[in-house]
Amino acid sequence: MKEKFRIKRWSLRVRIFLSLIFITLIASCLIAVVSVYQFKKEAKEYHQDRLERKENSIKQHINYILSTTTYPLTTENLPLIFRERIHELANIHGLEINIYDLNGNLLKSSKAAFAVDTISDNIPPAILRVIRSTAEKRYVDLKVKEDGTKYRASYSYLKDNKFKPLGILNLPYIEDDGYYDKELNNFLMRFGQVYSFMLLISVVIAYFLSSYITRSIKEVSERLKETRLNETNEKLDMGDTPQEISLLVDAYNNLVEDLDESARSEERRGGKEC
Repeated sequence: MKEKFRIKRWSLRVRIFLSLIFITLIASCLIAVVSVYQFKKEAKEYHQDRLERKENSIKQHINYILSTTTYPLTTENLPLIFRERIHELANIHGLEINIYDLNGNLLKSSKAAFAVDTISDNIPPAILRVIRSTAEKRYVDLKVKEDGTKYRASYSYLKDNKFKPLGILNLPYIEDDGYYDKELNNFLMRFGQVYSFMLLISVVIAYFLSSYITRSIKEVSERLKETRLNETNEKLDMGDTPQEISLLVDAYNNLVEDLDESARSEERRGGKEC
């Protein structure tokens, strides 16, 4: 109750000043929040698109290997077909490559040295069901390791030249947000500098604006204090003012006219009595 009472006692000038500063702070915070969200959204979209491009490129390379191999195109022959070529694929495209059979058992892996162990001997049954049920026969699993490292694991079918499924291609893709984190930090640093300058300008503008708005009200208030019933009172002429202030000035001038008329009436009555 005490705090509420103190706020009510604040002058209009202080309230206008603090309101303008508060609006500036809220606007700046919203800009920062939206910018951070946009950076994270762009990073997510970048990793999605990059994984899809990598996957399409690798599958085109795999289709070429399958079309030129001398081995019969069967699931059982996949380890033989990619016995040496899988390491070549991994080196060319810069991704770990795992090949599973249609039941989710690991057949061949490039076993690249990644910071986290993304190789699993079996594909979880839930993921197998999703791959089989989707129209595009593809699924991307998002995972986060205990150390906070994020990676995506895409699963899609490998098919022969008659579009018959041979196996499942798994591409673990570790998300490196270093570039976006650096850009975000640089942006926040620049934003902080601009925001500090903007806040200083806002304080100056808020000070003069609050003074300008309350100056007319203060002048009317002082004139009201000086107004006397039996004396001649001067009208206010404040030139161009906002509509609300003009109404207040007109009300004061009308009051002065009424007081002057009342004073003249009293003088006339007093003269008649004499």
